[in-house]
This record gives sequence, C-alpha cells and structure tokens, in this order.
Amino acid sequence: MATTSCDVAIVGAGLGGCFLALLLGRRGRNVVVIEQGPSVPSAGADFLKPPGLRVLARHGLADLVGRHGLRRDLVRYYHDGDPIQDCHFPGGGFLIRPYRELVELIYTSCAMEGVEFRFDVSIDDIATDGDHVEELTLSDGRRLRAGVVIGADGTKSAIRRVLGIEQLTMPYERLLMRVATVPLSASVARLNRLYFSSEGWMTYLYPINRDQARVFVGLPPEADKEIFQDGIPVLLDELKKFVTESSDAFNFLLPATWQRIKVSSLRVEAYHKGNAALLGSAAFACHPMTGMGMSYTLHDAEILADVICAAGGDHDLLDRLLGARYEPRRQAHRELIDYGDALASTFRDRAAYLAAFRPDLHVHGESAATAPLAPAG
Repeated sequence: MATTSCDVAIVGAGLGGCFLALLLGRRGRNVVVIEQGPSVPSAGADFLKPPGLRVLARHGLADLVGRHGLRRDLVRYYHDGDPIQDCHFPGGGFLIRPYRELVELIYTSCAMEGVEFRFDVSIDDIATDGDHVEELTLSDGRRLRAGVVIGADGTKSAIRRVLGIEQLTMPYERLLMRVATVPLSASVARLNRLYFSSEGWMTYLYPINRDQARVFVGLPPEADKEIFQDGIPVLLDELKKFVTESSDAFNFLLPATWQRIKVSSLRVEAYHKGNAALLGSAAFACHPMTGMGMSYTLHDAEILADVICAAGGDHDLLDRLLGARYEPRRQAHRELIDYGDALASTFRDRAAYLAAFRPDLHVHGESAATAPLAPAG
C-alpha cells in the first residue's frame, strides 16, 4: 500500500491523545490518530480536578464538558469509621464525569477540526533514523510518515519501547483495587466519602450521574480470593467494620460485577527523543488516590501543542523546544508520583496519613516549586 504523510501522528485515542489532536487540528495541523481499539477507550478516571478544568476553560471546552457532569466541592475522609478531615475544592470544585463520556466529547470536537482517526489499527513496525522516527507501518498494511510522533499509547507504549526510553514500574503490592458500578443511594448522592481502615482496606463511593455510583474497594491482596471468589457476603462483613455513613449502598454490592484493577506507579527517564514524545500514562502513572492524573495530562498536551506549533516543522528546533519546555514536566510528575506513594503507604495509620496529605497537590495540582511557566502563545 502507498505511504501517506501527516504533520503529527498520535498513537492512542485516550484523553491526552484526543485533546492534543484537537489543539493541533485547531491550529491547522494535519493530524492522524491511531487507536488499536474499535473506539475511544473506556477505562480511566471519572474526575477532573481544578487544574484540568482550567486547561479546558482556556480552550473554550469547560461548558461542553461540564454540561452534564456532576460538580462537587467536598470529599470527606474517614479512618476506622471516624471522620478525620474534609477536603474542600474552592472555585467551582471538581467535575465527575465517566471517562468514556469525557473522551467522546473531545473526540467529537476533533471531527470538526479535520482530525483523522483510524480505529482497530495497531503499530506493526516503526522505522527510525537515529533518534528520528521516520515511518510507522500499521497492522492494516498502510504506512504513515509524520513530522512528529506522539506516544499516547499507555503504560505498555510501543513508541516508548522503540525509542529505547527506560521505565520504572512499581506495583502497589499491598493494595489490590476492585471497582463496581451500582445504583445510586441517598448517602452517596449527598457526599463523596473515602474510608480507610487500619487493617489496610479502603472504600471510595461517589456518584457518576443521577442514577449510578462508582464503588472502589482496595484491600490486601491475600484477602482478594476469599472475598471476591468465595463469596461477596464476606465483603459486606468487612466493609461494615469501617464504612459507617454509607450503609444504604451495601445492598447494591451483592449483585454487583466487580472489575479487578492493577495499580502501579510509572516513571521514565525521558519524555522525548528527536521528533517523538510521550504523553499521559506512556510517560507517567501515579496512584489514583491523588486524583490528578488526567489534569496533569491535559496540561501536558497543552504544552506539547505549543511546542509542536512553535517548531513549525523544524526538527532540530522541535528537539530543543521539547527539551526546554516539555522535559521539565518530569519534575512535576515525579512530585505527584511521590505524593501518591506517600498516600498509599500511610493510609492505614491515621496520623501518618494526615501528615502526608498535601492540600496544595490534592486540590491545586502543583506546588510552587514545580509549577510550569504559562504556555507560550
């Protein structure tokens, strides 16, 4: 088959890939997005905290995204059944919206900007010349040459692998996560509640729309087989020990379908080589307790769009700008990952958890030490 060309090829149609494609399409770039699934991915967080909402607002998307979402400005934390703190989110709070809905909104907006999406297509081969990605060979036989290649293809990124960028993945071995979608109860509709126990359990209950709620259960791995394979009623007995103000949700848990989630942190040694860069969970992953992964990814996409457009097709300038403007994001991500590690390792101990909790990172997103300069025009 013939080889086609584009300005930017983005591998992965998750939130980061779609948002970057939209920003580039709006600036007249010819963008192709490659996604191995049949549609945009459905697995991801349901939260956009203030930093991410501010990014969307800068690009006129806040009303679109928030129109059918739920706004919350408070999460209450409990330890062994006792409330220990309220975390407030000023200035409009945070947004709850199922991940797939959020990505589909951005994806739909991309269509109006001429962005091309190719679904059910994976990468068979990547040809390089030194640090420069020359050509992508796709599973449908087509070949694609791009001036810039973005790996937004997740924790097992093919782009990261071909670039030879080292990764460090650290599973949270003492906390296995399960999630279920259940009917909404009155207590969950009223307030987001996050429960911890000194025995190493956690439960987070929150609404995702007017009728449904999401329930996350974190538990020691050795307890998982007994509870989720040998009998869900045992789960309720355990939850009743420390979940004190959400008991009206218990009856919905018995028939629920639970999905197991592997949770790990991910760090990499570099975010770009030559004309290729990493975005989203191809670049970093933090513990979901921070609630900030999507917000940081949106900001990263914004910076990448500025850099790509500023380079104007000059590969040497692109490499320099990625080094100067995008690589520093690793410092902010490293701080967030370290913060997630601290939360995951201390939540069993009430005093240690409260000491580790950082409102600056939890609410506002980035400390003054790692906050980036304003994006270039």
